[in-house]
Amino acid sequence: MKTKLILLLIGIITTFISCDHSNRKKENPVVVTKHSPSNPEKIDEQVQLDSIRLDKVLQAAIKLANHQFGKDTFTQKYKVSFNDIPISVEMDLDYFFSKTNPHLIVKRTDPNNIYLDVYSKGKHSFEKVLSHKEWTMTYVSDTIRDINGDGRKDFVVNWYGSTGCCLKAFSNVYLLRTDKKGFSKNFEFINPTFSPSEKIIRGVCYGQPGETELYKYKWNNEIVDTLEYVSFQKNSKGIKTGKVIITNDLPYSKQCKTLNMLNSVPSEYQKIVGYEWFLGMGLN
Repeated sequence: MKTKLILLLIGIITTFISCDHSNRKKENPVVVTKHSPSNPEKIDEQVQLDSIRLDKVLQAAIKLANHQFGKDTFTQKYKVSFNDIPISVEMDLDYFFSKTNPHLIVKRTDPNNIYLDVYSKGKHSFEKVLSHKEWTMTYVSDTIRDINGDGRKDFVVNWYGSTGCCLKAFSNVYLLRTDKKGFSKNFEFINPTFSPSEKIIRGVCYGQPGETELYKYKWNNEIVDTLEYVSFQKNSKGIKTGKVIITNDLPYSKQCKTLNMLNSVPSEYQKIVGYEWFLGMGLN
């Protein structure tokens, strides 16, 4: 994973953006920058054609899955070419998220993007309950695990930002709901370390090594509450004093209030992914 992070950092455009990506309202806090279209009309037309092409591939996959509808588990992989564009399709039906309701996962991959669609198997048909699109350049993995400690397995897509100066590993989380069929909205976290047993997410904000903050959030059903931020105290000249401050919001926020001042970073943060970056050691 570290090797992949280093490779992705090579050749990127140094861009400074705000770290204010609180999960309190966290649906699309970071946008992956892509090239601006030189001809918007042609781009729009191409997008529409791509959408039609991909929808036809998906509908064909669902028809194939319907032939296996009597089963609760099956796997099928194949490749198609649509207007000379190669597309890989993977279908898996199983009790991925619960022991009572099978789900069908359809993964389509073309040269530009990866499309993940999850269907719940009903009595007579497959019902789409989740869709996620990820750029192939940024996609890292997708996983199934209990991420919030409620005992239900969730769907997580991991990716790494393609532009920017700093550590930017993201996870998009879809929580399995109590009916064990549908999923919540998308929760996006930057540089997270999940602790399901505590229902806690700790992580590193976006920023230069040694100059950014740590965050701590807590799951509250389908809401993420902000508990605190951790940062190094600085004097009026911007020099670190050696003290660590705990705040309720980001230090430069108008709502920021100091909750505590410590001599060192709390031990609960010292084993999270990216802690070295927070200290100023960069990527190892």
